[in-house]
Amino acid sequence: MQSYFENDFTQYMLVDNIVHIIYKKGVIIDLQASKRIVRDRLMFQEERAYPILCDIRQLRRVDKAARDYLALEGSLLVKALAFIIEPPVTDVMTRFYLMTNHPDIPTASFREISKALAFLSRFLSLGLGTILF
Repeated sequence: MQSYFENDFTQYMLVDNIVHIIYKKGVIIDLQASKRIVRDRLMFQEERAYPILCDIRQLRRVDKAARDYLALEGSLLVKALAFIIEPPVTDVMTRFYLMTNHPDIPTASFREISKALAFLSRFLSLGLGTILF
């Protein structure tokens, strides 16, 4: 598997079996962009499930259709998801996403990457389809 990939919206990196997705500065995500982001992530992951660290600090906006798509299709092959946020903008976006979309995978937001990685490390040994209670 490659360890780095980039498109118009994001950078994808595999570091210690955690996929890091870093949104580029000022990006606005609509439905078409969200489909490309998910398609590229699945290609990058080569159909294997991973914990995902998603750095949205530079993201400008995500429209409703894109949020809905990312909440459903975007969770495919994701063991757990940690958002890296920076208040106030991305903090508000993440809270809204979590309240309205109720993701089926373990999801949390963090201001510090080290705390996000600690959260995600709990999911490294879990196989595809593992259910947490």
